[in-house]
Amino acid sequence: MAMDNVGNIVNGVLDARGWRQKVLERMAVELWSDVVGEPMCHHTIAQRFQNGTLYVRARSPQWTHELHFLEARIIARLNGRLKQPIIQKIRSTVTTPPGMARGNLKPDWEDPTFPAAQKKKREISDQPIDDEAAAHGMELTTQIEDEEMRACIARLIASVRRANEEKEAK
Repeated sequence: MAMDNVGNIVNGVLDARGWRQKVLERMAVELWSDVVGEPMCHHTIAQRFQNGTLYVRARSPQWTHELHFLEARIIARLNGRLKQPIIQKIRSTVTTPPGMARGNLKPDWEDPTFPAAQKKKREISDQPIDDEAAAHGMELTTQIEDEEMRACIARLIASVRRANEEKEAK
């Protein structure tokens, strides 16, 4: 099966299930560390995407300021990678240390609860997840001849389905 056909199958599934926007939104979050590079990826974490806004957590107020200065460039790079202008703005926040008022903090304070430096790439497990979403992903990808591509797309479909189910459960 040609790659064009695989692309058509994937696009057809994404469109038929209404998942295309959800996949793009999740990709915006996942692409963050690649697009912003170092050291920004060690001091900021993209957390979620909602209504055109990418929400980012920063280690300190200095990093929120840095993000503000680079916002237009980062948005352009993210939208370029997504091949669609879905990100309109970036909103960054810093978590105030527990029990502290912002006015009492030193000018160079950092969030002590901010995670240690994140790994740039997250490994994708090849271990199958045996649930209804995985079975559905495998069912939708049966026509893809390339075994590795079929498994990858099936995992993607299952992941999106699980995310949708979690969101509906809330």
